[in-house]
Amino acid sequence: MRGRRRPSARLFALPRLLLPEPQPRLTLLPTVALRLVLAAVFAAVRLYGALFGLGFVLLWHHWYAGHPLGLLVAALAAGWSLTFALVALRRGIGWVLAAGNVVAALVLAAGARLWLPPESVGDSASFVLLAATHATAVAAWTFPAGPSLAVTVLTAGAFVAGAAGTGPPSPMPLAAIVCTALLVRYARPQVCALAGGAQSRLAEVAERRAGEQDVLTLLRERREHELTIHNAVLNTLTGIAWGGGADGYLTRRRCADGATALDELVDERELPSRAAPGCLPAAGGILAAARGPTSDEGAAGCLPIDCGPAGDVLIESGLAGDLLAGDVPVGDVPVGSESAGEAHRGAGRADPWARVAPAAGLLRALYTAQLRHVTGRFAALWLILLVLPAGRALPHVRSIPLALALLLAPLAAVAVARRRFRSGPLTPAQAAAVVLLCLGIAVGGGWNAGEAGEVRMMAWPLVSLPPLVMLVTVSRPVWRWVLASVTVGAAMIAVSLLTNPRDPFALSHLLMQLYYLWIMQICLVMVGPLLWSTADVRAWASHCERELVRRAENRDRVRERRSVLLRAVERDVAPLLAGVAAGRLDPQADAVRSECARRAVAVRRLLFDDDAVHSALGEAIDAAERHGTVVSSQISGGLDQLPASVRGEFVEQVHHALRVMPSRRVLLTVTAQARTASLFLSCSWPAGQLPPAPSGRAIDMIVDVDDGQLCMELRWPPAKVPLGRRP
Repeated sequence: MRGRRRPSARLFALPRLLLPEPQPRLTLLPTVALRLVLAAVFAAVRLYGALFGLGFVLLWHHWYAGHPLGLLVAALAAGWSLTFALVALRRGIGWVLAAGNVVAALVLAAGARLWLPPESVGDSASFVLLAATHATAVAAWTFPAGPSLAVTVLTAGAFVAGAAGTGPPSPMPLAAIVCTALLVRYARPQVCALAGGAQSRLAEVAERRAGEQDVLTLLRERREHELTIHNAVLNTLTGIAWGGGADGYLTRRRCADGATALDELVDERELPSRAAPGCLPAAGGILAAARGPTSDEGAAGCLPIDCGPAGDVLIESGLAGDLLAGDVPVGDVPVGSESAGEAHRGAGRADPWARVAPAAGLLRALYTAQLRHVTGRFAALWLILLVLPAGRALPHVRSIPLALALLLAPLAAVAVARRRFRSGPLTPAQAAAVVLLCLGIAVGGGWNAGEAGEVRMMAWPLVSLPPLVMLVTVSRPVWRWVLASVTVGAAMIAVSLLTNPRDPFALSHLLMQLYYLWIMQICLVMVGPLLWSTADVRAWASHCERELVRRAENRDRVRERRSVLLRAVERDVAPLLAGVAAGRLDPQADAVRSECARRAVAVRRLLFDDDAVHSALGEAIDAAERHGTVVSSQISGGLDQLPASVRGEFVEQVHHALRVMPSRRVLLTVTAQARTASLFLSCSWPAGQLPPAPSGRAIDMIVDVDDGQLCMELRWPPAKVPLGRRP
């Protein structure tokens, strides 16, 4: 359980929830973010309900002073609210917690006459109604459709039964219970599809990445097999070119073996056809999959993707970068427009998220725009539903035209805001106009409520203020919407205290309006982490898909180039070896030796068959041979597996050494793996001439002259760097 508390602690820090992250970052899987955000939302609603219950008891303290049972139940309800919030934040919301919440709500609703003042029984301004709506909302999110509907019916029935004997209950509480459950039930599949779709897309990319790793493993195995053959053929050709064909029998036998091996290699089919049915997809299959269906909307590298309880893991951008920049050879799998090695700085790896952040930022902006549209629709629906309580209050107001204005003005403001949301958020002036409208509604509603006996009818104008403030919250920075909420809340308090400061019933309605005002803004802001996480994952998945496609295309080009070279070898080198093996060609003849030296260059091109290597080390060797130096190569692995900065220094040192070496015959030996590499250059060295001075930077360079023979070794990583670290 310890591993699950750490991300919760990070997410539930209030400043982190209210303030947007300054830069996009892949921090949470969307389903994990959804689970944590929903737990935070339901916990916050429950805690605000406990605060409302405390204020409710204080307002009705005269009644509770004579009813200890009601005071005890109110205290137990507050204790349950605290317990629910703690369990939800630490362990999430499961069916056990949701069922306990339903039981608590049913008990409170059924016995409302015992622990509520008579005037509040069946009314919308009580902690009983808040417990009922919270229970149905949590059940609608947690339970399947059938049990959720049953909970809604039972809770509404318990509320009606608890109010029996005090007259018919107000329709507003029942509407609140039912509408809350239906709203959550309607939003649940859409929100889950948003988060789950993005994570499924990332999981699909990670699965294809795993298949690609297996393909790369098979490609490396085939490469090692080819290197063995090519090294043998290259050594045979170089030996003949150097005049080592004096032993005719041995030379013919090696040429015969080389010609047979080359024929077998050329005749081998490509990797996909060699793989047995049921094997993981080859490069072409990955390319087709990457271009295949893309859902609307795991993690990375060695991190498992787990949507269950173990999925509560943070995905830091560096670790997520291993999805692309893990143990894949740089030459085989370049990342971005630059080689992957160039993204490494010092002893650590640069953040691969830097290339994804712009796209993630655009997706975040798109999701934020969609959130504004949803907020506008929600505000419009909320205000339309206010027609019913406004109609009931119409006969009791001082001015009917003012009452109609208080009803229609918010609708007009929402219509203007929704039109503005098509192009962007509200401007500061527009947000200020909304706040001024809210202040006018609060003051006008208080005056229009009538005399003291009718003051309770002013509640409905105040109910229109929370969705109006949401228009500001979704448009402006945090300090501005907090300031707007505080201003509107202060106006509501001032008007209520001025109109009837001693009526606990009216003041309890004020508490309820303040509850709606703040809880709506907090819930709206809490949706941000979910949207940002989804946007970041979608951007990362798209980036990974593009990389997989590009890698597959690169491998296709490499295989095509190798096929061309193999055909050239079959056409030129294999007949040459076969002629020497059959005795038709004399290995000591100058023409044959020259031809062997020339064909050795073609074989070397097969050893360095990718652009990253052939354009570097291969060109250095070709340049030396154009000046008369014969280079005999022995290759095990390839420098293409190394970071670009290390590979560049290897090439630079080899190029310099071949340029200054006086000997016309040089032996080159390369041994390279993903995390280690060594290169040896050996040639005769005249006495009295100074050898090249060691000048390695990211690699060790060792130069030694003994008995007229120069040996230069290039080694990476340097002795002072552990093997597990990569520059």
